[in-house]
This record gives sequence, C-alpha cells and structure tokens, in this order.
Amino acid sequence: MVSRDLIHEHINTEHAVAYIHLALNNRAIMLKRRKRIRPADDAVSYILSSRDKPLFKEIFIDSNKGRGVFASQPIEQGAFVLEYRGELLSKEDCQSRQYSDKQSTFLYEFQWQKRHWCIDASREDGSLGRLVNDNHKSPNCIMKKIIVNDRPHLCLFAVKNIEAGTEIDYNYGDSQWPWRKKVRWLDLY
Repeated sequence: MVSRDLIHEHINTEHAVAYIHLALNNRAIMLKRRKRIRPADDAVSYILSSRDKPLFKEIFIDSNKGRGVFASQPIEQGAFVLEYRGELLSKEDCQSRQYSDKQSTFLYEFQWQKRHWCIDASREDGSLGRLVNDNHKSPNCIMKKIIVNDRPHLCLFAVKNIEAGTEIDYNYGDSQWPWRKKVRWLDLY
C-alpha cells in the first residue's frame, strides 16, 4: 500500500517538473521575442550592407508590366521588405538629365529637409526594390524614408501579411501613370 505522504510527494514532484517545464518554455519564448529585430533596424542592416533580403525573386510578368518581385516566403505585416536603391540626386540634377520614358519610371521623387530629391534607380544594378510594381488600389507595401548616416533611404514595409508567391507592390503616388488609364471598350470599335 502506498502511503499518503508518498502520494503527496509524487504530486508535488509532478507539479515541480511541470512548473520547471513551463518556466523553461516561457523563457525560450521570451528569448525568441527578444531576438526578433525591429523592422526599422532590419532596414538599416540591409541598407548598410547594400544587399537585398533573400526572401524574394524576380519574375518576368509580361511585355506590358515587365518584371516584378515576388515573395518566396510569407512576410508579416509591418516587416521591412526591400530598399529602393539608386543614386540620390537633387531635384535640379535630376531635371538636368535626359531620361527615356522607360528610364523615368525608375525615378522616385520625394521631400527631405525641406528640399526636393530624387532616387535614380534607372541603372540595372541587380537590386530588387527598383523592380517592385505599382498598385494604386490595394498595395501590400508602403514606402518610408529611413535616415542612415545623414542620408535618406527609401524602404518598403509590408502593410499587410503577404503570402509566399505574392507579388510585392506599392502605390507609386498620385501621378498619371500610363498603365493606370482605363481602356474604354466603346473607343475600340
């Protein structure tokens, strides 16, 4: 026959083991949370390294849209996605250059320190941020300025969860881009 003291000791041992197991699990979860990098810090690390995250692939879509960037893994809402890399130019320098219609689609104009600037990403440099397409209706990313070493960098951040296989896109702004024009079928006949 098992004594009550032995049963009570066994129960207390089980509780202690369960408590230790729970404490270790909670500590592991907290360590994982601490290791999670803030999206802005993630952006800075990729800016400083001048490289893209390895979570994306370039795919040719069609002759109208050209190439696009697609997620190869799920991306959480709020996460840093890619930097729009190129040459930083003053508005005056940008306007003094001659660009073809195709090249001009790779110019991103913005304001910083009460001046107008432009990122010229018209040169093929292997970076993916320059290939992210426009979506003015339901974009999955937004462009934000990140200042690193007193220099602005344009970075895309996810505004919603993005599934693997989804094209990365953002709203290019209020400009009258040619691909946004609606085709009226009546005008074709």
